[in-house]
Amino acid sequence: MDRYAVPDLDQLPGSAFLTRRQLAALVGCSWQSVKAWAAAGRGPKVTRIENSPRYRVSDVRAWLGEAK
Repeated sequence: MDRYAVPDLDQLPGSAFLTRRQLAALVGCSWQSVKAWAAAGRGPKVTRIENSPRYRVSDVRAWLGEAK
């Protein structure tokens, strides 16, 4: 998956991970906003993989469901 493409959550397994840029593209904001959310304890749960922030698709789906 292209790290800058808007991901299709319906096509991804819940165990897949998104980058900050992918999450930002999905929700229509900047990656800096996603970073600020994480620092403030907002947004979907952050998982670190090799010290890089990643967002599990199942956590993103749950977070989007709560935002409705």
